[in-house]
Amino acid sequence: MAATKVVEVHPLPIPLLVYIVNEWGDAPRFEAHEGTKPYPTAESLRVESPVFWEHFPPFDEQTLVDTANLIHPVFASTTGSECAQQLNTLIVESGMAPALSSDQWTVHEVWNSDRPERALLAGATLALIDHLRHEPDASRLGTCVGDACVDVYVDQSPAGRRQYCSLTCQNRARTRAYRAGKKASPEPAP
Repeated sequence: MAATKVVEVHPLPIPLLVYIVNEWGDAPRFEAHEGTKPYPTAESLRVESPVFWEHFPPFDEQTLVDTANLIHPVFASTTGSECAQQLNTLIVESGMAPALSSDQWTVHEVWNSDRPERALLAGATLALIDHLRHEPDASRLGTCVGDACVDVYVDQSPAGRRQYCSLTCQNRARTRAYRAGKKASPEPAP
């Protein structure tokens, strides 16, 4: 019987995680009517930061789509409990387990996975765990409320009231609201 290969999990940078979910996720692409538009190439991610990707085995477009689709529900969670349950499911799905490691006398936490083929999912999951460890308010992970958009975002604003994935979506919503209000207002008296 062959021994199971265990790999150390490395978290994705949050902006990269958001990019992957928004570009390869079925829900964001469907909502934005981009279902027939080609995906960015998997290789384009490796070109942008080759040093970072040394920790991950080669992956293809389908791995990116699967990872994005599994991560999107974490951002779409409506309660902290739902967010935690989604992350617990992803921990199991990616074969992750915490462990302790040391560098001489310095002991620190690491996460390992016994499913190397799920390294990207494990890295995405660990990125969210690390984020929530430092900012435990799960309501700051969200999906855009703009029309034809369910792109994800991480709210890092001081007030914590972000609702849109980008200024573009926010401006579109404001423009629509302004135009709707202008059409609904009565004509000025002569």
